[in-house]
Amino acid sequence: MECDTSYTVTVRGTDILLTKSQIEYDSPNYFTTCFLGDFKESQTRHIKLSRDPDLFLIISDYLCGYKVLPLNDRVIPKRMSPELALENLRADAEFYQLDNLIKECDKFLLGEILQSGTENRKEYLVLGCEYKYHPPVPIDKQMDIAMGSPISQWRTKVTAEKLTESPFDEMKRPQEFRGFTGLQIVGEIERYARTMMGFEPQLVGWHIDTSPINYGIRSLLMVVVAV
Repeated sequence: MECDTSYTVTVRGTDILLTKSQIEYDSPNYFTTCFLGDFKESQTRHIKLSRDPDLFLIISDYLCGYKVLPLNDRVIPKRMSPELALENLRADAEFYQLDNLIKECDKFLLGEILQSGTENRKEYLVLGCEYKYHPPVPIDKQMDIAMGSPISQWRTKVTAEKLTESPFDEMKRPQEFRGFTGLQIVGEIERYARTMMGFEPQLVGWHIDTSPINYGIRSLLMVVVAV
């Protein structure tokens, strides 16, 4: 059995071994030019590169014929987000002239763009209510007033993109609350949404704007639920 010729690529001080069969995978490419070309410089079996060593390990796996996408959290460089790691892997694939890997990266990048666009178009229902009370009034009594004797009530649909704008960008979210008191607050907001909807909706968040008036407190409540 013939031994596969090996080559060494040093990436920022990290030595990584490549075999001839790896180099010829998805060729012609940067490695076939460096190691297997016809010119004098290509007779070397060792090159040094100033690229990211963690990303190069993914490249090495790819050259073995392994499936490397979607990226596993364990292989993503610690200083990169998953999105940035994919973009940088695509940049490395272009540097190494790995055309098929470039195409694979482009498919996933396009998928992220389409998913982002879909998420931005996703709709949420906003339940609005204006009510007044004389403090101090606990949250459960406030919700009783909001449901029983509001000044006004309304509802409308908004997109996910709208939730990034004021005042929704500052709204409270259920996961922020802990302990007895925190969970009681979430439960009361959920009770309001459930009463208004007639079923158990998925609570996204809420915002309450309060202002003093000459006969108490005026509250503007907006509850966001998924639809």
